[in-house]
Amino acid sequence: MSELSSDFLGAFFLGIVGGLLIWFGFQKGFFTKNPHPDWKPQTTLWHVCAGFGLYFAIVIFITPILAVILQRKGLPQIAFASWMNFLLSFSIFFALFLFWKSLPQKVRAPIWRAPDAHQTYSTDARFAVYTWCIAFPVAFAISQFLDTLMLYLFNLKELPDQLAVYFVKMSFQHPLYLFLAAISVVIFAPIVEEFLFRGLLQSFIRKHLGPQNAVLITSLCFSFFHFSGQQGIANIPIIGSLFVFALFLGFLYEKQGSLFASISLHALFNAISMINLYFFQDLPHGSL
Repeated sequence: MSELSSDFLGAFFLGIVGGLLIWFGFQKGFFTKNPHPDWKPQTTLWHVCAGFGLYFAIVIFITPILAVILQRKGLPQIAFASWMNFLLSFSIFFALFLFWKSLPQKVRAPIWRAPDAHQTYSTDARFAVYTWCIAFPVAFAISQFLDTLMLYLFNLKELPDQLAVYFVKMSFQHPLYLFLAAISVVIFAPIVEEFLFRGLLQSFIRKHLGPQNAVLITSLCFSFFHFSGQQGIANIPIIGSLFVFALFLGFLYEKQGSLFASISLHALFNAISMINLYFFQDLPHGSL
């Protein structure tokens, strides 16, 4: 059996598993419709623009400063890339944390948790695990299918890695750099991205277009946010799988009325993807 056929069958099998899990979830009432009808975060367009503007300002202005400082240290490539990514991730995380603390309590509190969401954080974490069990096979299947389609249509032997995956692979032979990569991927990235996309953008859109449209639009923005010219044709499976994953992140945020829940799902997804990559050297495009 050819490798393409094997990948297609794997994608088909995972798709069946994911479909069955989604069906089971509907049967058990997991996909409850609009469980927090009175949840109205006070997020404005200014908050959204300020949050994303701060993110891009750090990327544009702090990146070259960090590059100059690290280059003067004469570090090898892996050390330079690891420290660069870690320090930039920490800078974004710290800046957005200060922005979060500067928000009035009436704005900050509803972003973090709906007024009628009285469940414990352990419950949020448990539902994040449930959602991962559904989201992972579905996102993996979409990624595998699109990978196979791209390889077949363009007669390629392999697709380039997502930039985050390439960075993580570089760190595997160096415990310190692997630790820095894990902190960036499993802690900083989920907190930053969930605050920006679910906490700010989805909360703002849902006030005007409702929760379903908010989840859809935010998921599209989230997936295209990870576009990179360096990834070439691999952007198609990356964006496709991330869109599916983002739908589950948005759904969980709405279901639990808790930003902690979507952060937990995002962190779990990235952590298990890193473990999978470390031990099996296999990862669906767009999983980090």
